[in-house]
Amino acid sequence: MTNTSGQAYAFMATTPILPGRRAALQDYLDGLPRGEDSPLARLGTIHFARWLVLRDLVHQGPSQRRDTLQSSYLVFVSNFDGPLDRFLADLLTRMGPEVDTIWRNCVGYPGTEHADAFVAYLKHNQIETTAFLSAYPEATVADVREALDLRRQVTDFAISVQGADPAALRRAFLERFPAPPGPQAPSAPSPNTPESA
Repeated sequence: MTNTSGQAYAFMATTPILPGRRAALQDYLDGLPRGEDSPLARLGTIHFARWLVLRDLVHQGPSQRRDTLQSSYLVFVSNFDGPLDRFLADLLTRMGPEVDTIWRNCVGYPGTEHADAFVAYLKHNQIETTAFLSAYPEATVADVREALDLRRQVTDFAISVQGADPAALRRAFLERFPAPPGPQAPSAPSPNTPESA
């Protein structure tokens, strides 16, 4: 049982929603921007994140015991780069207004005035991850973005040089993707430099 895969961390917290607050919370979550405009994008370390409102457990037939939740729950799931405490602190720092608007609908929420209380609240409501497999366990969000950008550049280049002869293709490639500086080969001694004994 682990919350980590390489450098990535998987976090899940379930917090009971206060009576009468579920609909307003759902409306707020539904109205949040997505993609690059999402407030979660401000953190820059999130691979995946989602809030969902769990109203009740699904009964899947008579062979299953019917369970009924005593309240609705807000479920927050995310996987991100680095340690949990830093992520939760960043969540509060970079998304304070949204964080407050979301979790103030939940039982026991301490508010955003004291970061330690906020972090302790979410850690108290954390569900341990039983299976976390990261596609790129050692790659950060920045690494993934850089790789995707390079793939786009190579694709654009390949399209732009269709039909070029090999010499022109090589020149174009080296102009577009110059070799990174590597170790310098030792230079030959100057003929005027005396050899050391």
